[in-house]
Amino acid sequence: MTSDTIPAIDVSRLNGSMAERLACAEQIGWACREIGFFNVIHHGIDLQSVRRTFDAAGRFFATPLAEKMQVALSAESGFCGYFPLKGEVTDPLVGGDPKEGYDISFGPTNRWPNNPPELKSVLTEYYAAMSGLGRDLSRGFALALDLPEDFFAAKLDRPTAILRLLHYPPVDHVPDPHALSPVGCGAHSDYGYLTILAQDEQGGLQVETRSRTWVNVPPQAGAFVCNIGEMMARWTNNRFRATPHRVIRITGGSRYSIPFFFHPNPDVLIETLPTCRASDDDAGYTPVTSGEYLHRRQSGAYI
Repeated sequence: MTSDTIPAIDVSRLNGSMAERLACAEQIGWACREIGFFNVIHHGIDLQSVRRTFDAAGRFFATPLAEKMQVALSAESGFCGYFPLKGEVTDPLVGGDPKEGYDISFGPTNRWPNNPPELKSVLTEYYAAMSGLGRDLSRGFALALDLPEDFFAAKLDRPTAILRLLHYPPVDHVPDPHALSPVGCGAHSDYGYLTILAQDEQGGLQVETRSRTWVNVPPQAGAFVCNIGEMMARWTNNRFRATPHRVIRITGGSRYSIPFFFHPNPDVLIETLPTCRASDDDAGYTPVTSGEYLHRRQSGAYI
């Protein structure tokens, strides 16, 4: 592995012997330190559930705009619901992204549309599966950081997790990838703890490496793409990297993706971990609760 490649990690070993768990955690830790991204394989998630979620997303986004706007996202809804094309800004230099999305979260604030009728049951099942995978990966994070194995998982029983459906509508012209703005999603780093992404066959995801070049993260059958967010970078005093990434259009057809943004319980204090301090005097970032930090970042993300 090099810092310019996205490794594929067999995470079934996180449920094996201690030696297997430590070996897997070592690979996860390397990826989080060097590039902030990795693919997970042999994760145990039912791939039919993934397919059902993509199918439900396609049916939802095909409904009329007026119907989708009946469940529009807002601060009052806890940032749950639908946002239209160019409703989210990931790169202020570019402006609103040419994509539409629909978010659900943990709790009673979700805004469910009437169509498709199966959307609630499909997304609820998928949300639970992703939460389980996120807790498994969190045990790997803890071992990689020389912490008790359940350090992070114990703080994720009431996660402020967000499941997002994204649709990049068809375009008549595929931009030059070297143009100023060839993107479907502007260059940014995620602001949370962990993102677990399912992408369709269209591709287009790119990650910025330490050498300041963009590398493709092509779709890999049966795999999820995972990356570290800024909250985890704060928590680890930047030992784990929150890496810029973007989506470019490489085909003219519709593109769908399903990111799952997994964050700790809202009352968890994010302060520099004891194993990530360079010295006894290294206080790292100013402590902040998970809920406060996420609300602050979400409030500036939509237009």
